Amino acid sequence: MKFAASLCLGVSLLASHALADEVTIGLAGPLSGPQAYFGSTWHNGFKLYVDQLNAAGGVNGTTIAIDQQDDKADPREGTLVAQKYCDNDDVVLGLVNFNSGVAQSTLPIYEDCSLPTMTFGSNPALTQQGYKFMVRPVANDLAGALLPAEYALGELGAKKAIVVNDKQVFGQGISEIFANNFTTGGGELLDTLAIAPTDVDFTAVLAQIKSKSPDVIYLGAVMPQLALFAKQMHEQGVTATLLVPDGGYTPDFISQAGEANVQGAIVAIQVPPMDASPDIAAFGKLYKEKYGEEAGPYSIYGYVQAQILEEVLKTTKGFSREEMNDALHAVKVKTAVGELEFDEVGELKVAPSYLYKVEGKDFMMIGSK
Repeated sequence: MKFAASLCLGVSLLASHALADEVTIGLAGPLSGPQAYFGSTWHNGFKLYVDQLNAAGGVNGTTIAIDQQDDKADPREGTLVAQKYCDNDDVVLGLVNFNSGVAQSTLPIYEDCSLPTMTFGSNPALTQQGYKFMVRPVANDLAGALLPAEYALGELGAKKAIVVNDKQVFGQGISEIFANNFTTGGGELLDTLAIAPTDVDFTAVLAQIKSKSPDVIYLGAVMPQLALFAKQMHEQGVTATLLVPDGGYTPDFISQAGEANVQGAIVAIQVPPMDASPDIAAFGKLYKEKYGEEAGPYSIYGYVQAQILEEVLKTTKGFSREEMNDALHAVKVKTAVGELEFDEVGELKVAPSYLYKVEGKDFMMIGSK
């Protein structure tokens, strides 16, 4: 319980100015629908640390309230949530936008009302549009699509690839980056195929793929399509290695595809193993004690975002949105995943990524960068 002890000690040492009795943080993500597992377990990680902070008296005497909303991974819902937060003067910071497509629609709204946000949307273009009120505390897709391409070329010896994407901001964007990395590294891109985000039958696409005999297939999509595609791919005798982005890093990917159908599939994600360090292992134990289940794919980053928030509350000059934003962009903090700070556009200066392979019912780490 090293983390809890150090947390209590850190809070007890803060006897300086109390700027407010309470601040409200907007917490938005997919809490229903196919991606609810990602959103709810991400939020749980944040609430775990906030509960510890509040139990210890808050930060400089300031406790944290949470306004949690379900954006359903839908840009339209996301804009409604964004406007709600903007209109609520009590909300001084938002943890929002698990999905790049949602972020693309909501970030202009947050910018207009000067509400600082920490976003999970990983499309690289999001930080290239001049937004001053957002940071991204995870690696972007430039990192997320580099490691799988390097692994395919170097470790698998792949020569030929086919890329499939769901025509959405995230799926299309990350698959294009993979394709560029693969061809730059010396591989041949045989074809780029598109599916609709609502497709559940991939017979025609897989027939095209099978006729071209690729060594690897990169699928830029989300659940449940990742699992359905893997299942049908195996059933139709397509033997190429399947590589997928972070949406596949969930037990549902294996259970919905069928364990036998997804063996050897490779998943890239920004999340380290739960035994990667004593701090991360301690977090995993705390999470299971509180929620009665193993931490989710991004639970650790919810926890880390709360650690970032704690540092922001320690260092802000005041609780206006502008002052909170200044402290957020200037933050430099030791977290469960290492020391984090942001560059001038809100990207992490150091943002690791990890590669996992499905072996049996588990994900085994096979690389990191």
